[in-house]
Amino acid sequence: MQAMLPGKENKHESLCEELLRERAAVLSRAGFAVEDALEVLMKINRQIEQKIEYLRMVQNPGFGQGNMNNKQSIFEEINVIIDQFNKACQKAEIQYYYLIVTREALGLRRHETVRQLYQIPSKKKKMQAI
Repeated sequence: MQAMLPGKENKHESLCEELLRERAAVLSRAGFAVEDALEVLMKINRQIEQKIEYLRMVQNPGFGQGNMNNKQSIFEEINVIIDQFNKACQKAEIQYYYLIVTREALGLRRHETVRQLYQIPSKKKKMQAI
């Protein structure tokens, strides 16, 4: 076996370090994509909760006699936001899948911690007007 020359050894070490940095960067970008998708989900979920709270206020007998069309429009708004949530949920699931594929490609096979860290909520069902 041939011994590496000092210049070749430095180049080899440099190349190995560069590959490790690139692997870390790829993994980092995949993780940040999942985090961004989860942030969008949380933001949309807060909008849904605010609309539902407003609907409860409108339905409260002490609020006054709200007309049926207003309540129906609130239900429709909530359902539109739920559609947005479900689309964002699907995007988050895809980003999570890309993260797992990236980890697998880099030789990382255990994903339990990742699964706990990036929990994707399930899709929501649309509300039915009463």
